[in-house]
This record gives sequence, C-alpha cells and structure tokens, in this order.
Amino acid sequence: MSENGYINHPLIRYLRAPDSATTFAAADWERLLRAARHGYLASRVAWLATQSGLIENLPEKIQFHLKSALRVGQSQSISVKWEVEQIQKALAYADIPFALLKGAAYIEGGFASAHGRLLSDIDIMVPRERLAEAEKALYEHGWFPTKLDAYDQRYYREWMHELPPMQHLSRGTSIDVHHTILPPTALLKPDVSKLWKSVIAIENQHQIFVLSPVDMVLHSATHLFHEGELKHGLRDLVDIDALIGQFSVDAGFFDALIGRAHELDLGRPLFYALKYCRLFLHTPIPVEVISSVAKFGSGSTAVAKIMDIVLLHSIGSILEGRPDIRSSVSQIVMYVRSHYLRMPMNLLIPHLVRKQFTAD
Repeated sequence: MSENGYINHPLIRYLRAPDSATTFAAADWERLLRAARHGYLASRVAWLATQSGLIENLPEKIQFHLKSALRVGQSQSISVKWEVEQIQKALAYADIPFALLKGAAYIEGGFASAHGRLLSDIDIMVPRERLAEAEKALYEHGWFPTKLDAYDQRYYREWMHELPPMQHLSRGTSIDVHHTILPPTALLKPDVSKLWKSVIAIENQHQIFVLSPVDMVLHSATHLFHEGELKHGLRDLVDIDALIGQFSVDAGFFDALIGRAHELDLGRPLFYALKYCRLFLHTPIPVEVISSVAKFGSGSTAVAKIMDIVLLHSIGSILEGRPDIRSSVSQIVMYVRSHYLRMPMNLLIPHLVRKQFTAD
C-alpha cells in the first residue's frame, strides 16, 4: 500500500475527524472495523463515535459493533483499576512506591488517552534498589514469572529494563515490572532518577505515581520506536496524539518537551513520534516545534529515507487486509533494529541466533 493509501484509509480519516464517517459506505466501515480490531483501537473508535454524537445515526449493524466495543473498553477500564489496587496492596506491605506506565497510567490517572484504551498487561516501574523486594512482595501475593527458561531469566535480569513478565496464578492477569524505561545495554541511556524526581502522585492513592506530562509523552514515544513489533504502533500514536492535545493547552508544554528530550537523550524517538503523529493523525503541532525536533533526526539522508519507508509500512500494516512484502520486510527490519538499539553486538548476534532456532 502506498503512503496515500495509508493516510486515506477509512480508519485514519475517522481518527482525524469522526464526522467524516457520515459519508462512509458499508465497505468503508468493514475496512475501518477490521483494522481497528487488529490495532487494538475498536473501543477508541466507539468512544469517539459517542463523543461526536455520531453513533445513533449509524446503521444498526455498525452500532452493534461499536456499542459492543464500547462495553469492552469500559469493562477493561474497571478491571485495570481493580488490578492496580491489588498491586498497591501487595507492594504496600513493604511500602514500595511504584509508577504506572502507559495504558494503566492513562486509565488510573484519568488522562485523555484513557478513553477506549485497551491493554494486554499492566506496566509499572519501581526504584531499582527496591526491585528484589517488589518481586518478592508480588510473588507472595500470587504473581509468578512466565519466563522460566534459564536463558530467558538471565536475559531479563542482566540485560533488560524489567523483570521477566509475571502472571497472577488465579486471575491470569499479567504485569511487567520495570526499573527503568530502556535496557541498561541500550544505546540511549535516560537517567531514571530524573524521571522519579518529576513523578506525580495519584490523588488519594498511597505510593502510586505516574510520570510527568512531558515524561509520559517521551516514554510512549520511546516505547513505540524501540519496539520490535509495531502491530500496535497506530494505537500508540493515538495515545501520543491525545496526550499532546491535553497537555499542549499549557503554552510552555512544547518547549518543556523538547528540553526534556534533550536532557534525557530521547530526542530521536520524540522526532519520530511527532513526525508520524502529524502524518497519520494530523496532530496540531506548531511548525516551529517540528523544525526544532528535526535536529534529532538522522544526519544521513539515506538512513532517513529508509526509516521513512520502514516506519510507514510497519505502523500502517494493520490497515492492510493482508500485509504485502514491503510491510513484512519492514517489520523484520524494525525487529532487528529494536534489538540493535537495546543490545551491543556481542550480545545481539548470539541472542538473535538463539531466538531464531529455539521455540519460545
């Protein structure tokens, strides 16, 4: 699919302006809903339809799908809040503070990106020096590691920015426990102590925090553009678009965002985030801001062109009925790139070889 094919897809047109759906034919809705389900965006689409007053004027069959998706989103929001409460209870015994990240943070903090936000697990961050205590406390309250292979245990504990994923024994819910936002072996090395100094406490909650507004945007951007799989990339761009829409009412937000990106060495992911938010979603970002973050882009014209192709086809892959060869190759490139950004070559090559020839 070409760039025009992506940006003129019914789902993209709808996310930019829900009212545009009044002219959609049945085939447009079919493409929209299929892509939204693949991209974890169906509940967001449904919420936008209710906010714009559009839903009651849609065909009955479309209303059925949207109202069902809306209920899924509402149900998961309730479940996330309850699960966060259980995590808080587990960590409270040792008085361990934790910061919610991404989807759980949006929902618990009531941010604009929470509406219709679906997630498969809850991400938290605890201070590095309290990591062992946090793992023990969670273990005692029913969460167990899911990666039991000796190599996977070493991979997470020595090289990654998180513990092996944990799953609750009875509820089946998953939690990722981070101690920073990028692996210690990564090329970019943001100072996690600076993130902790700026966290914001959740009102009426003991020892539960979220990142500051600028750090929240930067973390979402960093997570997106360091991931090996971008099947939820559009959902993450929708998150960033909503956060920017909420926080940019503060006149100093963009200056603070750019300054913080420079301070934390996260300029490159911010560059990509703003660029692709504008491309896919028409996020209202001032021209001078785009010019300012351009300095964080690649200095090589050839690399910049390759990244444009790869990112466009990786993020846009959910919009295709069946991913074409360009999307498949782009996703492989992003997978290898993500590992290159996270691990030095002496660790990367053996790791990729092992993953190629062993089952998960």
